Amino acid sequence: MRHYLLFLVVIFVVVSCKTTSVTVQVLKPAPISITPKINTIVFANRSLPAKEERFKNVLEGAITGESILADRRGSEECIKGVVAKLQNSPRFEPLLAGDLNIRGTGTRQFPPALDWNVVEDICKKYQADALITLETFDSNNTRDMKERQAERKEGEKVIKYTEFLATLNVQIETGWRIYFPSEKRIVDQNIYMDGRSWSNASDARKRAEAGLPFQDQAIADAGYYAGQQYAFRISPMWISVSRFYYRKGNADFEAADRRGKTSDWKGAAEIWRKHINSNDPKLAGNACYNMALACAIEGDLEAAMDWAKKSYVNYGNKKARYYTNILQQRIYDQSRLDEQMKQQ
Repeated sequence: MRHYLLFLVVIFVVVSCKTTSVTVQVLKPAPISITPKINTIVFANRSLPAKEERFKNVLEGAITGESILADRRGSEECIKGVVAKLQNSPRFEPLLAGDLNIRGTGTRQFPPALDWNVVEDICKKYQADALITLETFDSNNTRDMKERQAERKEGEKVIKYTEFLATLNVQIETGWRIYFPSEKRIVDQNIYMDGRSWSNASDARKRAEAGLPFQDQAIADAGYYAGQQYAFRISPMWISVSRFYYRKGNADFEAADRRGKTSDWKGAAEIWRKHINSNDPKLAGNACYNMALACAIEGDLEAAMDWAKKSYVNYGNKKARYYTNILQQRIYDQSRLDEQMKQQ
């Protein structure tokens, strides 16, 4: 079986005299599994209002105080965000249909699905297997101002003052559809909520507010972020996770640590293996734990689970028990990855 739970980048940070934290990139499966028949996807923005909907949109915007132009820019950034993030996807080839003019309601209400002839023409034009449309886009912005007591040092004196904390929260609601023309099937249709917030503190209320981004820019940035989050929902993506291993215990552990720092995990495992049956139960438990990490990095999750269980069951290493839970999830994720990474 081909394994896709790969470790890409390793960065070391010493967290104690006995352990080292290692940050690695792992491939995480997507919440939505898309048929392996789809490899190239074209993205289009359909959230802008059709001509007959524009007056109603402007009227609603005037009543609610929302910026129609800001939402337009935010939706455009949302499409850019998902395409840019999927450029790093090992699963899909994304395309941006920037010249398409397909309109929807311009509201939070899903428009009727596109005619399949239209979908087929778009996919044929861009040589894509599927069309994903941003069908709805809506932003909701809230501002908040809080006061709190703070201190600053001026020379030898400690000055107490009132500090103002201004916050801008932008919630983005997006509605997406995935059209698969070969089977004339809508693979997925859903609405998602994502948000970003900004804060700025100052000893003056106006300066605190002035440090926040303009609303239009905030909506654009939040829209781009919402697009990136959608990429994680439809495609396996690389994420950073943190792990640790035991770097001290005796001279061998220090030698293995040096090998680990050069990504020679097989060499490190050969050294740790010498101590898996040590008369010192703590040293043996640590060695088994390290063997679990080395196996996981090499992609053998089943062996990693066996070593983690041995560390806990045989030697009482409580951290190994926690690691077995992580490995259990990784094994489950691996089965989903094997399915999602199939291509036809």
